[in-house]
Amino acid sequence: MKSNRFAVLFSVIVLLALCYNLYFAYDQHKRIEKLQIFVAEHQARILDAFIVAFRRTYQEVFLRNHIPLDAQNIRLLPVVTTREISSRFEKVLANKAKIRVVSDRPRNPKNLANAIEMESIRYFREHPGAKELYRLIQNGDDEEFYFAAPLHITEQCLKCHGERKSAPLYIRTHYDKAYGYRLGDLRGIIGIYLSQGALKKSVREIVYFNIFKMAVITLIFLAVFYFLLKKIYRREQEYTRRLEEEVDKKTRALQIQSRRLDYRLHHDMLTDLPNRTALIEDLAKKDARALILVNIDDFNEINDFYGHEAGDLLIRRLGELLASKCPLSTCRLYRMPSDEFALMIRRELGRDDLERFVKELIRLINGHDFVIDHSTVVHLRIAVGASDETDALLVTADMAMKKAKADRRDYVIYDPAIDLSQHYRKNLEWAEMLKSAIENDRVVPYLQPIVSVRTGEVKIYEALMRIVDEEGTVHAPVHFLDIAKRTKYYPELTKRMADRIFTMLETLPCDISMNISYLDIMNKETMRYILSKIGACANKERIHFEILESEGIERYDDVFECLHKLKAQGCHISLDDFGSGYSNFDHLLKLDVDMLKIDGSLIKNIANDIGSQIIVETIVEFAKKLSIDTCAEFVCSEEVYETVKELGVTYVQGYYIGTPRPFEEIFDA
Repeated sequence: MKSNRFAVLFSVIVLLALCYNLYFAYDQHKRIEKLQIFVAEHQARILDAFIVAFRRTYQEVFLRNHIPLDAQNIRLLPVVTTREISSRFEKVLANKAKIRVVSDRPRNPKNLANAIEMESIRYFREHPGAKELYRLIQNGDDEEFYFAAPLHITEQCLKCHGERKSAPLYIRTHYDKAYGYRLGDLRGIIGIYLSQGALKKSVREIVYFNIFKMAVITLIFLAVFYFLLKKIYRREQEYTRRLEEEVDKKTRALQIQSRRLDYRLHHDMLTDLPNRTALIEDLAKKDARALILVNIDDFNEINDFYGHEAGDLLIRRLGELLASKCPLSTCRLYRMPSDEFALMIRRELGRDDLERFVKELIRLINGHDFVIDHSTVVHLRIAVGASDETDALLVTADMAMKKAKADRRDYVIYDPAIDLSQHYRKNLEWAEMLKSAIENDRVVPYLQPIVSVRTGEVKIYEALMRIVDEEGTVHAPVHFLDIAKRTKYYPELTKRMADRIFTMLETLPCDISMNISYLDIMNKETMRYILSKIGACANKERIHFEILESEGIERYDDVFECLHKLKAQGCHISLDDFGSGYSNFDHLLKLDVDMLKIDGSLIKNIANDIGSQIIVETIVEFAKKLSIDTCAEFVCSEEVYETVKELGVTYVQGYYIGTPRPFEEIFDA
């Protein structure tokens, strides 16, 4: 194949070179006449220039020296000598040349123009601006180059060719023609005849020599190109061979790697069993008749007590035990995420047979001694969900599993009567209610007062979200917030709250606080919306934003960037539920907050819990040193109020202080 490519390429190059040489030869051959005319034209112009110079020189000599014309010296004038010089010039040159100075009305009949010269005179009269004309003519067997240039009357010419009475005596008495010319008139022409025989031969020799040179150069080029191309092809063959070997090697490696990746994609790394991806693909083949899901009860506790290495070992041991009950011809075992396995049954199995198989599986596993660390024996309890609904095996088996775990039963075999769908229906109903509340502007803030301990006055109102259904029932976030966060409606709820809060701020006599979550912070569109509302607000320094201490605040960089933008607008930042999470004081140092809202879990029993008192006192003292206000949440009684007041908190909030109520109810009262 390679040699064929070389032969084809070289043949193409040879063909192109041959075509170019043929074109070059054709072009050069066509140029013979052009070159011949070019050389002849150049020679004729030189002769013409010489004759003109010769004539003017002799005229000036006679006129300048006032040489009288007579029978002897008139023969020295160019009109006579040009003919004689031309005759001798023709004999001297190997290439015949004839020069004639002629007119259509000469004094000397020998200078009378012939037919071609008369034609030239007419041409120059019709074209006064023309300087020359030339063409090839045939003179017998000889081809001649004919060149003609006009002779115009000059001041010197008028001495003899102007008025007859003013002409020299000799001219006036011996010639009665060639008078009456004016300055610039055409007197005649210089006609030059150059024989083309020798010139044509010389030009042809030059052209043929050029063609020969081009042929030789082409042959040399083809020879050099042949050897270079041959060398390149040899190198290319060697390089291609090595490249093909390397590609084959890489391809084999990639195939092996691809098989490994595909294997890993469809297999669990711990047990080497097919995984959930493999199960989904196998279920799509529609040849499964039943599916059994096996889940280990309280597996997290096993991991915590025995360690993750022991937990991994138990997973492998359970996989081996399940595999012993799952013949490949009719059953396939899969490792599902976490502590779950799946058995896909391919043979027809009645409901009673499926139940017997599940019971036997549970009895086998519950009674098996799983040995770890050579001496420690662990007994596992499992929950099983099974289904023979072939149209939706995985979904229905999972529903059965959830039902078994929820009811704390060993197993559940899916039955359409299982009302797990009620939970999903409830979620859908809440989602529809959220959508309706957003579309019909039924997302409303309830205001709960935050009171200054020092003055007893309401300093801030915290705006708490509520939604109102079509019957007018008010629902707190505990019912819908988790569902909202799993839907697309959550950002819209935040925006509707922002709209209401910024509207209320225009008439509210004190500050107002709005809750924002980590989801709000991470939603760039939500934060752009809030920042735009702040930018258009005239009382932005009266706005407080509360962020949950326990919700995603470990992503410090994201939270800090958001809070920095809010504080740059003049807003205040509160850290909500402080004390409910971990690394609280680390957050306190990192985030430039204005208030700590101490979590209700520390406040509600503080009157009788010395531990809560110590923690709250520590928080308050630490906050004071950083010039940060504190607010005790969940102040539900006078006893709790007096305790937190004694501990030095700045603000209090709770049902003892005031319950959440609508804006109109608070300020219309």
